[in-house]
Amino acid sequence: MEKVKCRYIFWGMGKYGQLAIEKYRELHLKEENILGVYDSKKQGEYCGYPIIKIDESEYKQEILIITVDNSWLISEIYNKAKKLGYKNIFWFTGIKQGTRGDFLEDFCVDCSSWGELVLPQAEIHVVDFCNLNCKGCAHFSPIFEKKMPGTQSRIYDIEMLKSKITHIIKFYLLGGEPFLNPEIITYIEKSRQILPNTMIQIVTNGLLIPSLKPEVFDAIRENNIIISISEYEPTHTIIGKIEEILTKNNISYVIRPYDSKKKFIKPLSLSENSMYEKKCISDGCINIYNGMIARCPTLMYIDEFNKVFNTELPNQGIYSLSEVSGEQILKFMQQKVQLCEHCIDNVIEWSRCERIPVIEDFAERD
Repeated sequence: MEKVKCRYIFWGMGKYGQLAIEKYRELHLKEENILGVYDSKKQGEYCGYPIIKIDESEYKQEILIITVDNSWLISEIYNKAKKLGYKNIFWFTGIKQGTRGDFLEDFCVDCSSWGELVLPQAEIHVVDFCNLNCKGCAHFSPIFEKKMPGTQSRIYDIEMLKSKITHIIKFYLLGGEPFLNPEIITYIEKSRQILPNTMIQIVTNGLLIPSLKPEVFDAIRENNIIISISEYEPTHTIIGKIEEILTKNNISYVIRPYDSKKKFIKPLSLSENSMYEKKCISDGCINIYNGMIARCPTLMYIDEFNKVFNTELPNQGIYSLSEVSGEQILKFMQQKVQLCEHCIDNVIEWSRCERIPVIEDFAERD
Protein backbone atom coordinates (compact mmCIF):
# COMPACT_ATOMS: atom_id res chain seq x y z
CA MET A 1 0.00 0.00 0.00
CA GLU A 2 1.34 3.45 -0.92
CA LYS A 3 2.30 5.54 2.09
CA VAL A 4 0.09 8.60 2.54
CA LYS A 5 2.12 11.79 2.63
CA CYS A 6 1.47 14.40 5.28
CA ARG A 7 0.10 17.67 4.05
CA TYR A 8 1.54 21.10 4.81
CA ILE A 9 0.00 23.82 6.93
CA PHE A 10 1.69 27.23 6.79
CA TRP A 11 1.41 29.27 10.03
CA GLY A 12 1.92 32.93 9.18
CA MET A 13 0.53 35.05 6.36
CA GLY A 14 2.95 37.94 6.27
CA LYS A 15 5.92 38.46 4.00
CA TYR A 16 7.50 35.13 5.01
CA GLY A 17 4.28 33.23 4.48
CA GLN A 18 4.08 34.50 0.91
CA LEU A 19 7.78 33.79 0.36
CA ALA A 20 7.35 30.23 1.65
CA ILE A 21 4.55 29.58 -0.81
CA GLU A 22 6.64 31.03 -3.64
CA LYS A 23 9.60 28.79 -2.79
CA TYR A 24 7.35 25.76 -2.50
CA ARG A 25 5.88 26.45 -5.94
CA GLU A 26 9.35 26.83 -7.45
CA LEU A 27 10.38 23.38 -6.25
CA HIS A 28 7.14 21.41 -6.54
CA LEU A 29 4.88 21.34 -9.54
CA LYS A 30 2.05 19.69 -7.64
CA GLU A 31 0.45 21.66 -4.82
CA GLU A 32 -2.00 19.11 -3.43
CA ASN A 33 0.21 18.69 -0.35
CA ILE A 34 -0.59 22.21 0.87
CA LEU A 35 -3.63 21.81 3.08
CA GLY A 36 -3.99 25.46 3.99
CA VAL A 37 -2.64 28.40 5.94
CA TYR A 38 -3.38 29.81 9.37
CA ASP A 39 -3.67 33.26 10.86
CA SER A 40 -5.64 33.93 14.02
CA LYS A 41 -6.90 37.28 12.69
CA LYS A 42 -7.90 36.34 9.14
CA GLN A 43 -10.49 34.28 7.34
CA GLY A 44 -11.15 33.18 3.78
CA GLU A 45 -8.18 32.46 1.50
CA TYR A 46 -4.53 33.40 1.24
CA CYS A 47 -2.53 33.02 -1.99
CA GLY A 48 -5.23 30.70 -3.23
CA TYR A 49 -5.26 28.43 -0.17
CA PRO A 50 -7.98 28.17 2.49
CA ILE A 51 -7.37 29.71 5.90
CA ILE A 52 -7.98 26.87 8.36
CA LYS A 53 -8.35 26.40 12.10
CA ILE A 54 -5.27 24.59 13.31
CA ASP A 55 -6.88 23.35 16.52
CA GLU A 56 -8.99 20.84 14.57
CA SER A 57 -7.99 17.33 15.66
CA GLU A 58 -7.86 16.04 12.08
CA TYR A 59 -4.84 18.25 11.35
CA LYS A 60 -2.53 17.19 14.19
CA GLN A 61 -0.64 14.63 12.08
CA GLU A 62 0.10 17.08 9.30
CA ILE A 63 3.35 19.02 8.80
CA LEU A 64 3.10 22.45 10.38
CA ILE A 65 5.50 25.00 8.92
CA ILE A 66 6.21 28.21 10.84
CA THR A 67 6.45 30.98 8.25
CA VAL A 68 7.62 34.02 10.23
CA ASP A 69 11.11 35.49 10.66
CA ASN A 70 11.02 37.11 14.10
CA SER A 71 12.82 34.73 16.46
CA TRP A 72 10.61 35.49 19.45
CA LEU A 73 7.47 34.89 17.39
CA ILE A 74 8.93 31.66 16.02
CA SER A 75 9.44 30.46 19.60
CA GLU A 76 5.93 31.50 20.59
CA ILE A 77 4.33 29.69 17.64
CA TYR A 78 6.48 26.60 18.26
CA ASN A 79 5.30 26.41 21.87
CA LYS A 80 1.66 26.91 20.86
CA ALA A 81 1.89 24.22 18.18
CA LYS A 82 3.35 21.75 20.67
CA LYS A 83 0.55 22.42 23.14
CA LEU A 84 -1.98 21.85 20.37
CA GLY A 85 -0.47 18.41 19.79
CA TYR A 86 1.48 18.88 16.58
CA LYS A 87 4.47 16.54 16.23
CA ASN A 88 5.79 17.49 12.79
CA ILE A 89 6.87 21.12 13.18
CA PHE A 90 9.26 22.88 10.81
CA TRP A 91 10.48 26.46 10.46
CA PHE A 92 10.82 28.07 7.03
CA THR A 93 14.06 30.08 7.26
CA GLY A 94 13.71 31.98 4.00
CA ILE A 95 17.37 31.19 3.23
CA LYS A 96 18.33 28.40 0.86
CA GLN A 97 20.66 26.03 2.69
CA GLY A 98 20.36 22.92 0.53
CA THR A 99 20.33 21.92 -3.12
CA ARG A 100 18.23 18.78 -3.11
CA GLY A 101 15.27 20.38 -4.83
CA ASP A 102 12.96 19.72 -1.89
CA PHE A 103 11.17 22.49 -0.03
CA LEU A 104 11.56 21.01 3.46
CA GLU A 105 15.20 20.01 3.04
CA ASP A 106 16.40 23.14 1.24
CA PHE A 107 14.54 25.88 3.10
CA CYS A 108 13.22 24.49 6.38
CA VAL A 109 14.52 23.43 9.78
CA ASP A 110 13.10 20.46 11.68
CA CYS A 111 11.98 21.66 15.12
CA SER A 112 11.41 18.19 16.58
CA SER A 113 14.57 18.31 18.74
CA TRP A 114 14.10 21.83 20.12
CA GLY A 115 12.79 20.71 23.49
CA GLU A 116 11.02 22.69 26.20
CA LEU A 117 13.33 25.67 26.83
CA VAL A 118 13.78 27.46 23.51
CA LEU A 119 15.74 30.71 23.43
CA PRO A 120 14.79 32.72 20.34
CA GLN A 121 18.22 34.22 19.75
CA ALA A 122 21.55 35.16 21.29
CA GLU A 123 24.79 36.77 20.21
CA ILE A 124 28.42 37.06 21.21
CA HIS A 125 31.27 39.39 20.28
CA VAL A 126 34.01 37.65 18.35
CA VAL A 127 35.89 40.91 18.73
CA ASP A 128 34.83 44.11 20.52
CA PHE A 129 36.24 46.74 18.16
CA CYS A 130 35.47 47.51 14.52
CA ASN A 131 36.97 48.80 11.29
CA LEU A 132 34.09 51.23 10.63
CA ASN A 133 33.51 52.89 14.02
CA CYS A 134 29.98 54.09 13.28
CA LYS A 135 28.45 56.92 15.27
CA GLY A 136 25.40 55.60 17.12
CA CYS A 137 26.78 52.05 17.40
CA ALA A 138 24.57 50.24 19.91
CA HIS A 139 27.53 47.99 20.81
CA PHE A 140 29.83 51.00 21.48
CA SER A 141 32.53 49.34 19.37
CA PRO A 142 34.44 52.60 18.69
CA ILE A 143 35.30 53.03 22.38
CA PHE A 144 36.76 49.55 22.96
CA GLU A 145 40.49 48.91 22.99
CA LYS A 146 41.84 47.23 19.88
CA LYS A 147 42.78 43.93 21.48
CA MET A 148 41.62 40.37 20.93
CA PRO A 149 39.42 38.66 23.51
CA GLY A 150 40.22 35.33 25.11
CA THR A 151 38.85 32.83 22.62
CA GLN A 152 38.40 29.95 25.05
CA SER A 153 36.54 32.06 27.60
CA ARG A 154 34.07 33.24 24.98
CA ILE A 155 33.57 29.74 23.64
CA TYR A 156 32.92 28.70 27.23
CA ASP A 157 30.20 31.37 27.43
CA ILE A 158 28.44 29.70 24.49
CA GLU A 159 28.74 26.31 26.20
CA MET A 160 27.41 27.74 29.46
CA LEU A 161 24.40 29.29 27.74
CA LYS A 162 23.59 26.11 25.84
CA SER A 163 23.74 24.10 29.07
CA LYS A 164 20.88 26.21 30.43
CA ILE A 165 18.37 25.78 27.62
CA THR A 166 17.39 23.12 25.11
CA HIS A 167 17.70 25.09 21.87
CA ILE A 168 18.71 28.48 20.44
CA ILE A 169 16.87 29.33 17.23
CA LYS A 170 19.36 31.93 15.95
CA PHE A 171 22.90 32.63 17.14
CA TYR A 172 25.04 35.50 15.92
CA LEU A 173 28.81 35.85 15.84
CA LEU A 174 29.42 39.56 15.63
CA GLY A 175 31.24 42.51 17.15
CA GLY A 176 32.72 44.88 16.36
CA GLU A 177 33.77 43.36 13.08
CA PRO A 178 34.12 39.58 13.55
CA PHE A 179 36.48 39.07 10.61
CA LEU A 180 39.10 41.18 12.39
CA ASN A 181 39.72 38.20 14.67
CA PRO A 182 42.32 35.82 13.18
CA GLU A 183 40.73 32.97 15.17
CA ILE A 184 37.37 33.29 13.42
CA ILE A 185 37.59 29.68 12.22
CA THR A 186 37.75 28.48 15.83
CA TYR A 187 34.58 30.42 16.63
CA ILE A 188 32.87 28.97 13.56
CA GLU A 189 33.81 25.37 14.30
CA LYS A 190 33.24 25.48 18.06
CA SER A 191 29.91 27.30 17.88
CA ARG A 192 28.66 24.73 15.37
CA GLN A 193 29.80 21.87 17.62
CA ILE A 194 27.97 23.39 20.58
CA LEU A 195 24.88 24.39 18.57
CA PRO A 196 24.49 21.67 15.91
CA ASN A 197 20.92 22.57 14.94
CA THR A 198 20.95 26.35 15.39
CA MET A 199 20.92 28.88 12.57
CA ILE A 200 24.31 30.56 13.04
CA GLN A 201 25.09 33.84 11.32
CA ILE A 202 28.23 35.96 11.13
CA VAL A 203 27.13 39.60 11.16
CA THR A 204 29.65 41.70 9.24
CA ASN A 205 29.99 44.97 7.36
CA GLY A 206 31.54 42.84 4.61
CA LEU A 207 34.58 45.01 3.95
CA LEU A 208 37.05 42.25 4.82
CA ILE A 209 35.32 39.52 2.79
CA PRO A 210 37.44 40.13 -0.36
CA SER A 211 40.62 39.51 1.65
CA LEU A 212 39.51 36.38 3.54
CA LYS A 213 41.65 33.28 3.14
CA PRO A 214 40.17 30.22 1.37
CA GLU A 215 40.17 28.21 4.60
CA VAL A 216 37.79 30.73 6.18
CA PHE A 217 35.30 30.25 3.35
CA ASP A 218 35.74 26.48 3.69
CA ALA A 219 34.91 26.64 7.41
CA ILE A 220 31.86 28.82 6.79
CA ARG A 221 30.52 26.51 4.08
CA GLU A 222 31.31 23.21 5.83
CA ASN A 223 29.71 24.35 9.08
CA ASN A 224 26.59 25.71 7.38
CA ILE A 225 27.12 29.30 8.56
CA ILE A 226 25.18 32.18 7.02
CA ILE A 227 26.85 35.52 6.32
CA SER A 228 24.67 38.51 7.26
CA ILE A 229 25.96 41.69 5.65
CA SER A 230 25.09 45.13 6.98
CA GLU A 231 25.41 47.23 3.85
CA TYR A 232 26.77 50.48 5.19
CA GLU A 233 27.87 53.20 2.77
CA PRO A 234 31.46 51.90 2.37
CA THR A 235 30.12 48.36 1.86
CA HIS A 236 27.72 49.59 -0.80
CA THR A 237 30.59 50.57 -3.08
CA ILE A 238 31.87 46.97 -3.27
CA ILE A 239 28.68 44.97 -2.64
CA GLY A 240 28.76 43.46 -6.12
CA LYS A 241 32.26 42.12 -5.56
CA ILE A 242 31.27 40.76 -2.14
CA GLU A 243 28.27 38.90 -3.57
CA GLU A 244 30.39 37.50 -6.40
CA ILE A 245 32.94 36.14 -3.93
CA LEU A 246 30.32 34.58 -1.65
CA THR A 247 28.51 32.99 -4.59
CA LYS A 248 31.76 31.63 -5.99
CA ASN A 249 32.50 30.01 -2.63
CA ASN A 250 28.96 28.63 -2.31
CA ILE A 251 28.25 30.63 0.86
CA SER A 252 24.68 31.34 1.99
CA TYR A 253 24.20 35.01 2.74
CA VAL A 254 21.65 37.73 3.42
CA ILE A 255 22.05 41.47 2.98
CA ARG A 256 20.51 44.17 5.09
CA PRO A 257 20.40 46.62 2.19
CA TYR A 258 21.99 50.03 1.90
CA ASP A 259 18.74 52.01 1.96
CA SER A 260 17.93 50.81 5.47
CA LYS A 261 21.31 52.00 6.71
CA LYS A 262 21.32 55.53 5.26
CA LYS A 263 19.99 56.69 8.59
CA PHE A 264 21.24 55.62 11.98
CA ILE A 265 19.81 56.04 15.46
CA LYS A 266 21.80 57.61 18.24
CA PRO A 267 20.45 55.15 20.83
CA LEU A 268 20.79 56.89 24.19
CA SER A 269 19.86 59.93 26.19
CA LEU A 270 21.72 60.77 29.37
CA SER A 271 18.35 61.75 30.81
CA GLU A 272 15.32 59.57 31.53
CA ASN A 273 13.14 62.51 30.48
CA SER A 274 14.40 63.08 26.98
CA MET A 275 12.62 65.28 24.44
CA TYR A 276 12.90 62.31 22.05
CA GLU A 277 10.38 59.49 21.92
CA LYS A 278 11.53 56.33 23.65
CA LYS A 279 12.51 53.52 21.31
CA CYS A 280 14.35 50.22 21.67
CA ILE A 281 16.40 49.16 18.65
CA SER A 282 17.89 46.05 20.28
CA ASP A 283 14.97 44.39 22.07
CA GLY A 284 15.55 40.65 22.25
CA CYS A 285 19.17 40.83 20.98
CA ILE A 286 20.37 38.76 23.94
CA ASN A 287 24.07 39.20 24.49
CA ILE A 288 26.56 37.01 26.33
CA TYR A 289 29.92 38.39 27.38
CA ASN A 290 32.58 37.42 29.93
CA GLY A 291 30.31 34.99 31.76
CA MET A 292 27.34 37.36 31.80
CA ILE A 293 24.04 37.64 29.93
CA ALA A 294 21.89 40.70 29.22
CA ARG A 295 18.75 41.47 27.22
CA CYS A 296 20.61 43.66 24.70
CA PRO A 297 24.13 44.82 23.75
CA THR A 298 23.52 48.40 24.86
CA LEU A 299 22.92 47.18 28.41
CA MET A 300 25.74 44.65 28.30
CA TYR A 301 28.34 47.27 27.32
CA ILE A 302 26.99 50.23 29.28
CA ASP A 303 29.72 49.74 31.89
CA GLU A 304 32.33 50.37 29.18
CA PHE A 305 30.41 53.49 28.15
CA ASN A 306 30.27 54.70 31.77
CA LYS A 307 33.99 54.07 32.24
CA VAL A 308 35.07 55.89 29.09
CA PHE A 309 32.75 58.88 29.46
CA ASN A 310 32.58 59.07 33.26
CA THR A 311 28.79 58.64 33.36
CA GLU A 312 26.52 56.65 35.63
CA LEU A 313 23.86 55.19 33.37
CA PRO A 314 22.09 52.22 35.04
CA ASN A 315 23.40 48.69 34.48
CA GLN A 316 20.78 46.63 36.32
CA GLY A 317 19.69 43.53 34.42
CA ILE A 318 23.05 41.93 33.66
CA TYR A 319 23.11 38.40 35.09
CA SER A 320 25.80 35.81 35.70
CA LEU A 321 25.35 32.82 33.40
CA SER A 322 26.45 30.51 36.20
CA GLU A 323 23.73 31.76 38.54
CA VAL A 324 20.58 31.74 36.38
CA SER A 325 18.48 28.84 35.18
CA GLY A 326 17.09 28.43 31.68
CA GLU A 327 13.64 29.38 32.93
CA GLN A 328 15.03 32.54 34.48
CA ILE A 329 16.88 33.45 31.29
CA LEU A 330 13.68 33.21 29.25
CA LYS A 331 11.90 35.37 31.83
CA PHE A 332 14.59 37.95 32.58
CA MET A 333 15.53 38.61 28.97
CA GLN A 334 12.01 39.89 28.26
CA GLN A 335 11.84 42.24 31.22
CA LYS A 336 12.45 45.94 30.84
CA VAL A 337 15.32 47.44 32.81
CA GLN A 338 16.10 50.92 34.06
CA LEU A 339 18.32 51.66 31.06
CA CYS A 340 15.27 51.26 28.81
CA GLU A 341 14.18 54.70 30.03
CA HIS A 342 17.26 56.14 28.30
CA CYS A 343 16.76 54.50 24.89
CA ILE A 344 15.42 56.96 22.32
CA ASP A 345 14.39 57.38 18.68
CA ASN A 346 17.00 59.88 17.51
CA VAL A 347 17.68 59.52 13.79
CA ILE A 348 21.07 60.69 12.55
CA GLU A 349 22.98 60.55 9.28
CA TRP A 350 25.34 57.57 9.07
CA SER A 351 28.94 58.61 9.64
CA ARG A 352 32.06 57.50 11.45
CA CYS A 353 33.47 58.66 14.73
CA GLU A 354 36.62 60.74 14.72
CA ARG A 355 39.86 59.21 15.91
CA ILE A 356 38.80 59.80 19.51
CA PRO A 357 35.04 59.18 19.96
CA VAL A 358 33.04 61.64 22.03
CA ILE A 359 29.94 61.05 24.13
CA GLU A 360 27.79 62.92 21.60
CA ASP A 361 28.53 60.17 19.07
CA PHE A 362 26.26 57.84 21.07
CA ALA A 363 24.10 59.87 23.45
CA GLU A 364 22.12 63.09 23.75
CA ARG A 365 22.66 65.22 26.80
CA ASP A 366 19.02 66.38 27.17
